[in-house]
Amino acid sequence: MKRRSLGPMEAHSETHSIEYEGIEIEYQLIRKDVKYINLRVNKYSQVVVSAAKRVPFSVIEEFVQSKALWIITHLAEVEKLRHAQPSGMLHDGKTVYYLGKPLTLTLAQGSPQITRTETSVHMVTRQIHPQELRSEYLEWLRKEAETVFPKILEQIYPLVKELEVPYPSIQIRNMRSIWGSCTVEGASIRLNLQLMKAAPECIEQVVLHELLHFCQPDHSKKFYRLMEERMPDWKARKELLETEFKDGI
Repeated sequence: MKRRSLGPMEAHSETHSIEYEGIEIEYQLIRKDVKYINLRVNKYSQVVVSAAKRVPFSVIEEFVQSKALWIITHLAEVEKLRHAQPSGMLHDGKTVYYLGKPLTLTLAQGSPQITRTETSVHMVTRQIHPQELRSEYLEWLRKEAETVFPKILEQIYPLVKELEVPYPSIQIRNMRSIWGSCTVEGASIRLNLQLMKAAPECIEQVVLHELLHFCQPDHSKKFYRLMEERMPDWKARKELLETEFKDGI
């Protein structure tokens, strides 16, 4: 299935994904004149796979799956170059982000429940393993996103309604390489769960970006003109998204 991705991408690319230990890794597949299959992680933390036209997709997918650990390692290295990565371990007193606000995480043992105040996130859990704690926290964040993302879509959609863009459904994924993507044929957009940590104006920028891909599938001058007309400060919002709101979870 073809999907257009957020970020500068080579022409004629398709977006696909694999899963490794609960983490979805999206990659751009480009069919070009190469001997077999090449894989790289670019400076935008995007995974790019180049393959000869004769290579079956099943072979490409198996190849990418075999390189999953390498990909995650190199994604981490690229991110480290861009900004210092905070620890992904959940612990009492850790700073986490929720819609752009830094909150203090408090942990307690008991019947599972997560509540949020203006200054903190209180997590009651029976889990003690770090990975299980993280999974439980991300599942709570996903449920929050199921309310937040549709509201933001509702606010931003009027900006593109005159372009006859279909009102899309939303899919939420915890992705490592892109903030969002869209499926034109199915009238849906995929939003990165990590956006829940960002300020609402940053999420708005990603949503508008994906909506405009329904009428302008590439990243041409026309596409960015449409962005500029509807959100003059989109570049500042994108820069904020790329540099802030990191808690490692």
